[in-house]
Amino acid sequence: MTRDMVFEQLSKTVTKMRAVRMSQVLFDFAMIYGIICVVMGGARVVMFNQTFIQNDAMIVVLLISVADLCLAVIRRNYRSQGIALSKQLTGRLSDQEAQLIQALKRF
Repeated sequence: MTRDMVFEQLSKTVTKMRAVRMSQVLFDFAMIYGIICVVMGGARVVMFNQTFIQNDAMIVVLLISVADLCLAVIRRNYRSQGIALSKQLTGRLSDQEAQLIQALKRF
């Protein structure tokens, strides 16, 4: 791959990682909200404007946490791909390339 192709793929990977991170933040808040609702609720739990029995509410929270875990694995995969791509950039890095690699390391 040429240097420009690697830079383009690396920028796409960073963009995807940002989107996955934002989705993961939403699922984190939904999971915390669900846990609080289950703990504070009695036999009937009102969560996301729906009434659930406590067992069903716990299953919903479990499913949200599984989706959150899947997003974490996807983000880890994107990060490993980005690191592999960044190793292909040899020699002196331009400012944009260095900033993009720093952004990759932040995720």
